Amino acid sequence: MSRHLGLVLLASVLVAVLAACGTTPEPTRPPATQTPWIIVVTATPAGETLAKAQPTQTPWIIIATPTPGRATALPATQTATSSQQSSGGPEETAVAPTATLAPSRTPAAAELKYPPPTLLEPPNERPVSWKSTVLLEWESVGRLASDEYYHLHLERRPSTALEPWYGDYVFTKDSRYLLSHAFLDPFHPSAEHGSGVVYWWVRVVRKTGEGQDGKPVGVDISPSSEERTLILDPKPRDS
Repeated sequence: MSRHLGLVLLASVLVAVLAACGTTPEPTRPPATQTPWIIVVTATPAGETLAKAQPTQTPWIIIATPTPGRATALPATQTATSSQQSSGGPEETAVAPTATLAPSRTPAAAELKYPPPTLLEPPNERPVSWKSTVLLEWESVGRLASDEYYHLHLERRPSTALEPWYGDYVFTKDSRYLLSHAFLDPFHPSAEHGSGVVYWWVRVVRKTGEGQDGKPVGVDISPSSEERTLILDPKPRDS
């Protein structure tokens, strides 16, 4: 009886298995179509390896964009301003090398003994007619030593390329000097040049000797005074 029951159970299991194998499974819906991906990969100078697509993914469209390399180094001669601006730092003004200047005629402060003389008379642009005289005056800087003098300088600068330059000077112990017409005659320009402008100024010097023309020479021991001008009439044509 028990053997008969076991055979019945075994037969039931076989029937169930055969029924399951013969059953047709329900069809499943296909997955939705995936939208293709567009990936922009920026290539570096070192050439990094692009990512590989996974085998189960829809193929990728890859667009490589080259990245500019590192900027070229600035030349060594470029100014500090350019390098600061390119690096994003604060702006700085480049300092250009200072040009070497010609030595000035002004003596060193240690060599100066007196202040610059102050001019008194005549006023600036004093007119001077032909064959006239002019008295020039300035303030005294004090008692002068035996070898010290006022150096009074006059100079007519050319106003055109055809007009000649002319200048002269005198050494005097006084704080005034009368310009005679004989002294002034060479300063008057010729008639075709019209009136002439003569500049005059004074400084204190220490006499050191005489030049080849017999005129005294010396070294400055004060700064020069201001410049003033005389306006000289031209020479008459028949002079």
